[in-house]
Amino acid sequence: MAVAVYAGDIGNVVWATDKVRISTGDNPVQIMIRTSGKPNSNDDRTFEPDLPIIPSNSSMDMYVGVGNKLTIIGGNSTAMAIGTASSGDAGVYQN
Repeated sequence: MAVAVYAGDIGNVVWATDKVRISTGDNPVQIMIRTSGKPNSNDDRTFEPDLPIIPSNSSMDMYVGVGNKLTIIGGNSTAMAIGTASSGDAGVYQN
């Protein structure tokens, strides 16, 4: 199975593994992770409303959750799927 790797700005990419490795180039990037909503609804929620910043020329591994949506703002970066596809509902927001 091929490893998913995305370059530059990405918006609301549905993630297939539980983690991501984000590596930046000459500029920092901001990330946003949105939950995939409650089962059978579109009630998305943002994990980090303050948009965390990943510094330039660095790499960071973070939790996304299977089925959640990843956005990277700032370009000049790569996002690589790491971890496992542990559960289709791993990151689903539940009340």
